[in-house]
Amino acid sequence: MEKHQARQLLLKYATARVYLHTIFILLIVSCQPLFQTVYVSSYRFKWSVAYGPMSLIFYATTLLCIYFTAFVVLLNRPNLKPGISLAIKVAGLIAVFFLYVPLRWLVEQKLEFWLLGVSNYPQGVPFGFYFHDNLVYSFIILVAGAYVKFMDNWYIAERLKSNLEKQNLRLELDFLKSQVNPHFLFNTLNNIQSFIVQDEKMRSIELIGRLSEFMRFALYECDEEYIDLDKEISMLADYIELERVRCDDRVSISLETSGDFDDYKIPPLLLMPFVENAFKHGADTQLGESWIKIQIKQEGNLLNLKVENDFVEQQHVASIKAGGIGLANVKKRLQFYFSGKHLLQTIASNNVYTANLTLQLSPAITPKISPTYTLSQ
Repeated sequence: MEKHQARQLLLKYATARVYLHTIFILLIVSCQPLFQTVYVSSYRFKWSVAYGPMSLIFYATTLLCIYFTAFVVLLNRPNLKPGISLAIKVAGLIAVFFLYVPLRWLVEQKLEFWLLGVSNYPQGVPFGFYFHDNLVYSFIILVAGAYVKFMDNWYIAERLKSNLEKQNLRLELDFLKSQVNPHFLFNTLNNIQSFIVQDEKMRSIELIGRLSEFMRFALYECDEEYIDLDKEISMLADYIELERVRCDDRVSISLETSGDFDDYKIPPLLLMPFVENAFKHGADTQLGESWIKIQIKQEGNLLNLKVENDFVEQQHVASIKAGGIGLANVKKRLQFYFSGKHLLQTIASNNVYTANLTLQLSPAITPKISPTYTLSQ
């Protein structure tokens, strides 16, 4: 079923892309007759003239050069250094600008005359006059080629964005299935009930408030493309405190944060998988004592998240194979939202797993001073 839906989606994108280029081609082949009809009083439209053999050869040559400019000259070359890639594009544009007119000369003045016995200009016209008289078309070729490249790139970017939105929805669904499930809620509510029985009302009220905020965030605020960074960190603190109660004294958990978070935004649930995996693949796979250490630091426009946890080798490997959010989806989101502006390192050594993520943030307004707080056990 999923493969069928994927094929249908790819077919839909391919069809829409064909429609987009078809509209552009129709626009090109109709521009000249339309211009002459509007601005040349002596012009009378005739199909045999507007779309006769000479005109069709001209349009074919022009479109060939436009698409050559768009998909060969302006081709993205990620394997090359930016400077070399730019130099190739500039050299290609210059070559197209000066070679289009000689190509048109060969097609219209030589090939058409040989095939059809007619030519666009009289045969005695000097090449120098023809060259200077058609340079404006060379400029149009470059502009049209750049437009096609932009149009196609824009469409691809929109398609990728649409796919990412679907992946984000699936990521949020996986998150909810992983965290907001009867087992998680049962353990949390059972622990809250034990505090109520022990007459620890303030602790019970605090945990109920954290659970309420956590559920509200997961169910409602994750629909936005970006949320305030301080909300994301507050949600992490609520989640960690709820997990602390669930794990009891068996797991030593520490959360340290420092920096100015108020005026930065971040995609929702971007940091959460690293913390969630520390519990799922670390503490939850062990019967004995365990530990998790989480550090979040913001300096300037850099945000650093470091999550460390101990693990037992066999249980750790088995838990990863069992599934979960995983790093694959996280890496896709990082590549989309922070392309070239993030660094992710994961290390598993001496039964300690470390995930270190650095993001380059873009502040919206002047940062304010946020409090530094520490949660530890």
